[in-house]
Amino acid sequence: MTQQELLEKLNKEFNLDLKGTDEDRMCRWDATSPQYLAELKCRRAHYNTQMIEYDKLDAVKVEADKTDKEFLYCVSTPKGIYVFNISKLCQQDYNFNWENKYLPSNTDFAGTHRRTKKVGYIGVNDSMSVAHLAHTEPAPQE
Repeated sequence: MTQQELLEKLNKEFNLDLKGTDEDRMCRWDATSPQYLAELKCRRAHYNTQMIEYDKLDAVKVEADKTDKEFLYCVSTPKGIYVFNISKLCQQDYNFNWENKYLPSNTDFAGTHRRTKKVGYIGVNDSMSVAHLAHTEPAPQE
């Protein structure tokens, strides 16, 4: 799935009214709406915990707070789409289990440059369903 396909699916299934920020290459988030700032990730493999970079979380959450919006972290995997309301998780003092990892500087770009990044993890069980997006309950489990 591409980011554009994910954006379209989120708007259709979650009714989010997100617009891509493709024109602004310096923007720290991928999409915006009157209510949300959203980061979009398309993963080729499924993991029960999804990784998020601390620097990304911090930068986008600060801007979301300043603009009275919520920060959504939207991840597609082969098993589905997971929407995490980072703003609400932070309000609940969610334990991201932060750690430093030696990782590639950029995903899906040529080169072997690596650096240490502070990353955390969010369980897929802590994602929001369509009905629960505006609330704090986790999505129903299959």
